[in-house]
Amino acid sequence: MTDQPPLLSVVIPTYQRCASVRRLLESLSLQRLPCDRFEVVVAIDGSTDGTHELASSLEMPYSLRAVWQPNSGRAAACNAGVRESRGEIVVVLDDDMEPHPTFLDAHARAHEAHARRGVVGAVPIQVDASSPPVVQFVGEKFNRHLASLAEPGRRIDIRDFYSGNFSIRCELLLEVGSFDESFRIYGNEDVELATRLLAAGVELVYSPEAAAAQHYEKDFAALARDNLAKGRTAVLCARKHPDAVARLRLGTLHQGSRKWRLLRSSLLAASGSSERIPELLIRFVTWTEQRQPAAVYRLYAPVLDFCFWFGVRAALGDQGADNAEELVGGTTSLGAVA
Repeated sequence: MTDQPPLLSVVIPTYQRCASVRRLLESLSLQRLPCDRFEVVVAIDGSTDGTHELASSLEMPYSLRAVWQPNSGRAAACNAGVRESRGEIVVVLDDDMEPHPTFLDAHARAHEAHARRGVVGAVPIQVDASSPPVVQFVGEKFNRHLASLAEPGRRIDIRDFYSGNFSIRCELLLEVGSFDESFRIYGNEDVELATRLLAAGVELVYSPEAAAAQHYEKDFAALARDNLAKGRTAVLCARKHPDAVARLRLGTLHQGSRKWRLLRSSLLAASGSSERIPELLIRFVTWTEQRQPAAVYRLYAPVLDFCFWFGVRAALGDQGADNAEELVGGTTSLGAVA
């Protein structure tokens, strides 16, 4: 290794995923980009599963180090990794990824002659006949989204953006303020970052070549609880950027069939502030997965949608729902959930 700063710094935010981190670190040793042109920083968000010991002792052909912090959320972990980075370009990569050999080379080439660009790489979810139903559901949906992003002339908006495979010049990320650490629970820290990046004139582009396969390993209960959290953080994002609400999921309250909207409103009204109904729905879907896997696909989307809006209403209740109409900037009404 030389003392010259690397071109790329790969920042891996992680929490309690030691085996996934090992797989990712080993796959990075297969990159075609010379190992002296990149470094890897594992940003450990309070893990107690041996991740720190692994990252501190593993010998790799590239520069590898770890930074540990008390559990503070993904945004804070990303920022801790960025602060530790020495590279001109930061590549944020989630711990469940397995990058293709040309991954880093594609990220580097995408920034050539582009000083104010953010690059979103492909993250196809691995799905086959043996995958659990929920993985097939998530994979098919997200892989369709990737195909849409790859269409000629397609522009990335804030709801398209994700930072599980994302690169940007370090000075540009710091210029806009990095990740917002008030996002401590799951979701929307990347949407909020995209809002600031676009407002600062940063070009966001999609690169199918900068691909990292995603090993989706969550069960339905974890996915549903992520959606509860995403409802809460969507409100946090909207309060920070009220002018962008129409482009957020909060602006879709009145989309969907009238029948589903009435049923969702009834469930929300019946649930009150208790999480009993969301938990009962999660248990019912899990039960159906085990006994009627062919039928469960019809349940995933509506239950996840309900969980999201339950989280929205919970956040409005925590923060005061009187300004719900103001929150959505007149584009829709949250009266049904506030």
